[in-house]
Amino acid sequence: MTKHIVITGGTSGIGLATALKFAADGNQVTVIGRNPQKTQAVGVKYPELTTVVADMSSVPAIEKAFADIHEQVGTIDVLFVNAGFGNFKPFMDFTEVDFDATINLNYKGAFFTIQAAKPYMTQGSNIVINISWTQLRGLQNSSLYSSSKAALTYLTKALALEFAPDHIRVNAVNPGYTNTEQFNQASIAPARFNAMVARVPEGRFGNASEIANVVAFLASDQASYLNGQAVTIDGGMTAIQSEPEVASNEFD
Repeated sequence: MTKHIVITGGTSGIGLATALKFAADGNQVTVIGRNPQKTQAVGVKYPELTTVVADMSSVPAIEKAFADIHEQVGTIDVLFVNAGFGNFKPFMDFTEVDFDATINLNYKGAFFTIQAAKPYMTQGSNIVINISWTQLRGLQNSSLYSSSKAALTYLTKALALEFAPDHIRVNAVNPGYTNTEQFNQASIAPARFNAMVARVPEGRFGNASEIANVVAFLASDQASYLNGQAVTIDGGMTAIQSEPEVASNEFD
């Protein structure tokens, strides 16, 4: 049965890989992007995707986007809350502007995205939230980003309970080092890359398609008894003890 999928932050990286995975499986997929030119280019390159431009850090923009999507396609079967970004520096260097920008997209944006989509989701629908491996460990320079992501871990559990009477499951993914346009092993100095990958039992970075496969599984009937869980996809990195490291914009 064809499902309608909505993916925020769906014009690159994990979001786009997930959109293409769902589309290849015969589903109707709408991706939401912030940048008009980039979003339009994705629509041209991948005509199987429907594109919508919206700033997911703005509640009015979120509400309008989902009202428009509902008018165009009706109900939503799967919502992948993927939009987010990272800002990494010492705690004492963060400003209120930094704080607001991060929280407005990573937490407030995710919170109100789900609130805006929920009225258009029927029994048996699924929500998957993209969180991050970074909130599983103390990490230098990651106080703001990782705490914004940690809030989503609790939100996943709370909504799994609250939405249970409507038979809507809520799960999450915690991606580890993943090759995307914004962050990939080709852009990292060899010495740093070797030090990073040495912490990963699999001995490599993941690919966005590997995260997409897990998102698709969580949204499928095969995962019908999974609810309120965050699946960590990091090649085993957080399953072992490792040396402290300094964070950079490697977790977007």
